[in-house]
Amino acid sequence: MRILDTINDSALKNVILYMKINEAKELYDSIGQLLDKIDFNNHAHINDELYEHEITVVLYDEKHTDSLSERSKEIIFEDI
Repeated sequence: MRILDTINDSALKNVILYMKINEAKELYDSIGQLLDKIDFNNHAHINDELYEHEITVVLYDEKHTDSLSERSKEIIFEDI
């Protein structure tokens, strides 16, 4: 697992997610869809009701990173 703070462009080690029930259900459904059809080019966005906060979920495999940005590869391989 890797976590990127996109505003500060830094790797995070620990986070807490505060989610409403409908947001947690959306995250659950999105992860389920990603796992049902594993495609390392796909990802999911989960937003709050006002689109002020967002979680992006990406499945990765170290052997399939061709479609990822260089920054994403740094996070995955170097955790920086």
